[in-house]
Amino acid sequence: MLSRRFLRSIFQMNTVSHFAKSAPSFTQTMRKSDYLLKASEADENERLDIQHRLLLHMMHQKLLHPDIPKRFERVADIATGNGDWLFELKKVAESESSTTQTKYHGFDISSSLFPKLESVANIDFSVHDFYKPFPKEHIGKYDLVHARHLVLAVRKSSLQTAVDNISSLLKPGGYIQWEEYDFADQLAACPPCKMTSNWEAVFDWIVQRGYSLTFSSDVRDALASTGLEIVERRQFSTKGLPVSEDHRLTLLHAFHTGVPKLCWKAKGKSDEEIELIMAGCLEEWKRGVLLDYYFSRVVARRLIA
Repeated sequence: MLSRRFLRSIFQMNTVSHFAKSAPSFTQTMRKSDYLLKASEADENERLDIQHRLLLHMMHQKLLHPDIPKRFERVADIATGNGDWLFELKKVAESESSTTQTKYHGFDISSSLFPKLESVANIDFSVHDFYKPFPKEHIGKYDLVHARHLVLAVRKSSLQTAVDNISSLLKPGGYIQWEEYDFADQLAACPPCKMTSNWEAVFDWIVQRGYSLTFSSDVRDALASTGLEIVERRQFSTKGLPVSEDHRLTLLHAFHTGVPKLCWKAKGKSDEEIELIMAGCLEEWKRGVLLDYYFSRVVARRLIA
């Protein structure tokens, strides 16, 4: 069995020694939301950094859809967490010597992962629950709204309410880019192994709790129902890409500290039984067995009347 000391050493070896953070340092606190994946044993900020780099790798380091203009006056990031995406976009904009003075705003249901700095130039963060209407000063003000990784935060029955509120931030002509994992396609592509059988049980449990395995398609349909023009829904995958260490680390976080543990606990498994299940998956991970990730980028635009 893989010990907790061994697992901690993997996290420290691979994330601290080999990777530079793309944003300032943050503190870890439990998030107060319906999000299934909570910060429990691994640093949540670290997990978000790894996940952010993996998605960039899957999108071939292209942060935005090519149709989205490169100059913005105001940008909003939903469920921003530690602000990784905002910092990345700001860095890209500054590298292109844009003369536009862009204002960036990150929203999240909790401030626990916001930067612990007195100020960040042109970046503001505020607490907001997207199930509720946004303050009037934000309605219709943003050229670009970004959201991602809400598949385990939004039940299918609540998605339209969230989308209505999030899309209300767009000004006429503004774009929304939304990225979500495609769990159904991911599961269909998994090879026979212990990790796959684990995912099968976990995804079944997720569906029973009201979450969707085809969330990106649901997002596309919900955005269209608000009257937005759908520009694209494109799927990306790790399949066929050069192996990224962030891919391995994302699997490590997912299997040892994430939703699978919650699932087995809900099914009445003891800590010892869960450790045995996780150990089998992690031994495969140690041998180099990787399950491919799939996600889709949905882009929509508010038409100019």
